[in-house]
Amino acid sequence: MSRRIPLSQLLKASAVYQYRRWAVELGSPARAVNMNTGKPAVFHDIRPSFIYGDKKSAEAMLKGHFEYAGQKLDVGAQGDPWTVTVPSTRFASWLHGFEWLDDLAISKDKNAAIRARSLVDKWIAVYGKWNPFSWEPDILAERLYHWLSVWSPLLTGDNLSDDAQLRRSSVMRQLKRLRKTYKRTSPGLPRLKAAAAIAMGGARLKEKSDGFLGRGLDWLDDEISLQILPDGGHVSRAPGQAVEALQILLTLDSLLQARGVEGSRAMSRAIDRLAPVIPFFTAADGALFSFNGTGEGEKARLKAIRKAAPETTAKPFGYCPHTGYQRIEAEGTVLMVDTGSTPPRPFDEQAHLSPLAFELSTELGRLVVNCGWNELQPQSFRRAVRATAAHSNLTLDNHSSGRLLKEGWASKRLGEVVDVEAGPVTATRKEQVSGTWLETSHDGYRHELGLSHRRRFYMSVEGDDIRGEDSLYVPLGSVPVSNSEKPFQIRFHFHPDVRVSLSQDQQSALLVQGGKAGWRFRTDGGPLSLENSVYLGAGHKPVKCQQIVIAGSAFCDSDGETRSNRVRWSFRKLEARK
Repeated sequence: MSRRIPLSQLLKASAVYQYRRWAVELGSPARAVNMNTGKPAVFHDIRPSFIYGDKKSAEAMLKGHFEYAGQKLDVGAQGDPWTVTVPSTRFASWLHGFEWLDDLAISKDKNAAIRARSLVDKWIAVYGKWNPFSWEPDILAERLYHWLSVWSPLLTGDNLSDDAQLRRSSVMRQLKRLRKTYKRTSPGLPRLKAAAAIAMGGARLKEKSDGFLGRGLDWLDDEISLQILPDGGHVSRAPGQAVEALQILLTLDSLLQARGVEGSRAMSRAIDRLAPVIPFFTAADGALFSFNGTGEGEKARLKAIRKAAPETTAKPFGYCPHTGYQRIEAEGTVLMVDTGSTPPRPFDEQAHLSPLAFELSTELGRLVVNCGWNELQPQSFRRAVRATAAHSNLTLDNHSSGRLLKEGWASKRLGEVVDVEAGPVTATRKEQVSGTWLETSHDGYRHELGLSHRRRFYMSVEGDDIRGEDSLYVPLGSVPVSNSEKPFQIRFHFHPDVRVSLSQDQQSALLVQGGKAGWRFRTDGGPLSLENSVYLGAGHKPVKCQQIVIAGSAFCDSDGETRSNRVRWSFRKLEARK
């Protein structure tokens, strides 16, 4: 279904785009700042119960090494990054967002807090008054969130000094600015984080909160109702965004509890809904499945968030009906299937065109994957990995199952949103003694090509037998667009740790995980071809891997039961090597 863009939305997006472009180009350091304005704010010295960071990154920063997305900046142990040239605008956004403070917060080195205060103080001296780039609403919200999260572990060691007063004054100045520009933060997690940051500022203030706490909690409730779905997923349908939303809410909740302030019922219920979603989206190796812009993530971070979340008595579930995913698990084998349509605008800017795509993992690691994505990867790959062909899925006539907004004037202003949605999608699940059956379908190809895609799955109770069937058919009640043939390809992308060997008849393949467990892939379609692929679900650069492709031609007037329009395939586990 096409998503028409109103002219008013384009004009508004154009104005925002021009402002942000101007802000980046004119983003130069401001003069030194004098913030001794009236009575200084006094902050509660409370420490959140949950802070996650990386000790190795902290060690590097103490030596002056800053690294993000494969880009590096070395300023020396006594230097700072605020008056030197940085590698990119993307790197600058991360730097001014102060996410890296979390790494220093968990360091056991006594110099970590001193270094953190020095870097914050120097930032205030250069950028503290105002700057069109570093005070851009999304970056401002990110910075305040991290400053306020780690305030007690890092930034209160010299509470009586003039520098400490400047720090508190800067926070007040930034909080007032964020409250004023809150509606200009980007929809989604940036706005959820902005509301949380404002509430955290109110929780930190010892005297008058200037309405920050109440206003922040009210705005947070609004975003929770908009973004957190009833099944605990995020409206973007990205597993990683659900995890980050939970981390934001847990951080704020721990500050409120330490202050003796009760959060809203909506926030408490959101935490309870989000907590079980992490194990739902976790593969057999302990990291996340890679769907809709989510990468594997850090296992240690996931473990820490799960530990910080309240214990749940909810039974493990296999279906997120509102987020649109199906999970089938048996004896250490986990199958995750995307059974959702494109998320609503404006939450579709990162959405992938991947209905019915799947990933398969075992106790030895990942077997079948999508090309994946994480925010550390090169931006040049971002659009390509959103296509249907970048997933373990079927493509018809070299089309994706939806369409992104064309690159150009509109996409620069609106973002790379979805122009034609991938869907709608249906799913029916049946549990039996022998195993689980899942029947899914989507109409992403129906409007332009006249065919719907049906995909069936089966997993045995032993987890060693996975079968699938892909078919292309004319839906009941529809008129065939033609009696011609359309080419299709069914792709199975494999994790870089998997080695693939085709049989001589090209009807099957041997898959070996980590040099140990083997699986046999078979199909009644084909012949199979083995092609190169890339995996971007982990790390900061793409890793070469392999994919099996089944090619064929489908008739445009078929009911999906003919051999031309139906392909069956299976994965069966072989006996482990001794």
